[in-house]
Amino acid sequence: MSDTETEIALSAFTVLMSAYNLYLLLKKKKNPRQRRRWLTTHHKTRYHYDGTRLLNNLNQEPSGQFDNFCRMSSIDFEYLLQLIGPRIKKQDTVFRESIPTNVRLAVTLRFLATGNSFKSLHYLFKVSPQVISLSVKRYVRHCVLL
Repeated sequence: MSDTETEIALSAFTVLMSAYNLYLLLKKKKNPRQRRRWLTTHHKTRYHYDGTRLLNNLNQEPSGQFDNFCRMSSIDFEYLLQLIGPRIKKQDTVFRESIPTNVRLAVTLRFLATGNSFKSLHYLFKVSPQVISLSVKRYVRHCVLL
């Protein structure tokens, strides 16, 4: 082999090795990050026992436990829900069902009545503290505008 052929072979080898290293570098993936879930395990049980069932059970009790829980009668609750509900109703999506408007109102009334933290209300109604925060702000703003 002549010197020029050796130089060409070395150059070709260097280019091929660089291309191979680049291929390996691009092929190597970083650790895929874990996917976030829409609902935690605790919130997934919301469909078995949720705030709607809690409100229905309390409303069916003749002892007036609904009045004590929400600090208003069920008739007043329904009236307030009819006034505010259509303006703040959320739409269901393909990914998940929205939290019913009556549960959002009950969470807000429970917060205003007791002053419980969003974290403690989240265990009772099985709704995330962030959603409770947004619901309380939205309901209070709409009630003030009435």
